[in-house]
Amino acid sequence: MFQKATKTKARLRFAVSGPSGSGKTYSALAIAQHLGKTVAMIDTEHGSASKYADQFDFDVCELSDFHPARYMDAIREAGRAEYDVIVIDSLSHAWFWELNETGKAQNSFTAWGKVRPLERALIDAMLSSPAHILVTMRAKTEWVLVDSPKSGKPMPEKIGTAPIQASGIEYEFDIAGELNLDHLLNISKSRCSFLANTQHLNPGEELAKRMLHWLEDGSPMPESGQSKCDRVKAAREALEIDGDSVKTLIVATFDRTSPAQLTSEQVDELISMIQAMSKTA
Repeated sequence: MFQKATKTKARLRFAVSGPSGSGKTYSALAIAQHLGKTVAMIDTEHGSASKYADQFDFDVCELSDFHPARYMDAIREAGRAEYDVIVIDSLSHAWFWELNETGKAQNSFTAWGKVRPLERALIDAMLSSPAHILVTMRAKTEWVLVDSPKSGKPMPEKIGTAPIQASGIEYEFDIAGELNLDHLLNISKSRCSFLANTQHLNPGEELAKRMLHWLEDGSPMPESGQSKCDRVKAAREALEIDGDSVKTLIVATFDRTSPAQLTSEQVDELISMIQAMSKTA
């Protein structure tokens, strides 16, 4: 059924790519600090993020297994812990894992058929998180000849090109950009009109505040599915009601199978019914 579209408050989905040395990790942390009070870092770069622990306040989960499921586990754990911001540094390692799995298979077509659903599930986990999500991605590195400002002669310079990730991954994010070796962020994709095609040197507080202004301009954000499930789980556990009984109640009353599919008002009603079950037990 069609209805009038309205802008609602939202959580940020931001991606930055760049070559080694461009400052992706530092920039992501510098922005994250001004998006919320608590920051969770999912680190696949062998503890490199913790080198900035003296400059930024964050908790870290270091992954050594880059299966997409490990990323999803960490994202959901951070969501349950109610972190304001989740930084994934970097998402490219999940792509390396996918390439490795398809490379080992005799039939690459069949292998991609198994890997793609995992990739989609990881993207969905990021998009559905109740936290702001900031993602870094490695970029393919190339050398080009540019005129030296001092001598005027062509000199080799390292640049980053496309992110090392599935093609079109940037379209999954609200805002995406490329960071160069001068720490200049070029916004190449943005749903926020006043940030489209802008540049930001040493991105941090100023960019974070501009993104927050855009995110918070709208009607109240709808309650997440995870929040609904957590509220129902807390109510039934507090009253020692088993999960199967609650599932039966949801199906019988709302013709749904999960609290995530209910409206916030229906969740309130369900919790009242759980409380009533406890009194009659």
